[in-house]
Amino acid sequence: MIDDREDEEGQEAEEQAEEQAEEQAEEQAEEQAEEQEQVEEEVMDGQILHKEENQDIEQMVETVLFSAGRPLTVPEIEESIGRPRTEVRKAVKKLRRMYQNRKTALEISKIGRKFSLQLKSEFNKYGMQMMDEEMSRPLLKTAALIAYYQPIRQSELKKMVGEKVYDHVDELKEKDLILSERDGRSYSLRTSPKFQEYFGLEAKDRDELKKIMSEKAGINE
Repeated sequence: MIDDREDEEGQEAEEQAEEQAEEQAEEQAEEQAEEQEQVEEEVMDGQILHKEENQDIEQMVETVLFSAGRPLTVPEIEESIGRPRTEVRKAVKKLRRMYQNRKTALEISKIGRKFSLQLKSEFNKYGMQMMDEEMSRPLLKTAALIAYYQPIRQSELKKMVGEKVYDHVDELKEKDLILSERDGRSYSLRTSPKFQEYFGLEAKDRDELKKIMSEKAGINE
């Protein structure tokens, strides 16, 4: 009887030990599974956050360029959105590619060290019809003539537009759109760097400038 009782007690102890071992194994497995899920969630959250941040910076850069109404340098964009300069440069490059691949009248053009969200050159003639009201059509024509014939003497320009040339030249100088240098008894007129920025053209593209402005002024090439 004593041997049987001891055998039963030993069997019960073994069963309890096995149950405890199984419980511990299950708990460890559950903990490992929870840890793995947490890691996967953190990775997923990080990927989503990184994607959202990339989307956000591109949208922020696009918004700043659209709202500025003038070409901006990378440091100016950086200051405006508060993001690192390297990220801004990458966003600008990506946006330029995106606009190049879109079927749209807009583009992000590089003008010197600045970037501008503007009309593509082939659509400029339509956009210019709605140009800033501050610039009247006669004044715009005078500006176009200067851009087309530059450098042009003011006395020669007067023959084309009449006495109003003096008022037009003064107004264009006030807007920093043209430069004037003494040339004998007259003045030599040419466009300033700001002229290209104002009309959204690349500074180096003189032929394109002449073409667009000649169309605007009704000049036959």
